[in-house]
Amino acid sequence: MKFVFQPLIDLQRHALTGFEALARFRDGRTAQAHFDEARLAGSLVGLELRALDQILDASQAIPDGLLLTMNASGPAIDAFAQQHPQLDPRLAWGLELHELSAPELCGRARISADELGCLLLVDDAGIGYATRERITMLKPHIVKLDRSLFIRYQSSAAAHEHVDLLLAAAREINAQTLVEGVETAQHLALAQDLGFDYAQGFYFSPGLDAQQLPEAMAGLRQRLGIDTPGF
Repeated sequence: MKFVFQPLIDLQRHALTGFEALARFRDGRTAQAHFDEARLAGSLVGLELRALDQILDASQAIPDGLLLTMNASGPAIDAFAQQHPQLDPRLAWGLELHELSAPELCGRARISADELGCLLLVDDAGIGYATRERITMLKPHIVKLDRSLFIRYQSSAAAHEHVDLLLAAAREINAQTLVEGVETAQHLALAQDLGFDYAQGFYFSPGLDAQQLPEAMAGLRQRLGIDTPGF
């Protein structure tokens, strides 16, 4: 298992705010396939904790002051908080609670994130268990909209309504919002029109190996005029 880093862009400041750490497996199968297999085998939390530990090691590639987010289930977030009472203070940290975490298993996620000094993100909002109700219950710092809903916003009345409801739920609890799946200039314009705080997607950059970051961030500055502090 290794990790790549996909940039997170602050749409208000037009600047790099951090990265999401994304798992990649050397056998060529998707990360989702590995985590689904572990879930069926009852070993998901163990695999997630191994991934989180490796992200801590890989985080040395990220410049001071930036945000680094990591994906985990509710039980893994709780266990991680017990194992790591303090994280590297030179970075801001975010824990992304993924959409497959059942409500009864994630009730402590916000508490654990607060104990760690991390931001809590609800990942893939609008999919699986990541509903308006769970957003209201958990009160995450950031609500991250699922890519599939965003892509269908302009072509599907149901997706349009769903996105508007999720954005309203986020604003009711004063959460910030992040959209994934920004792949074109038109997607970026839509994200800005909808008032998202942050965005990620291939329009900015794919996931990158650590050694690719300096050159890629220089390219992001030149191509889109985005400020990339630390690079």
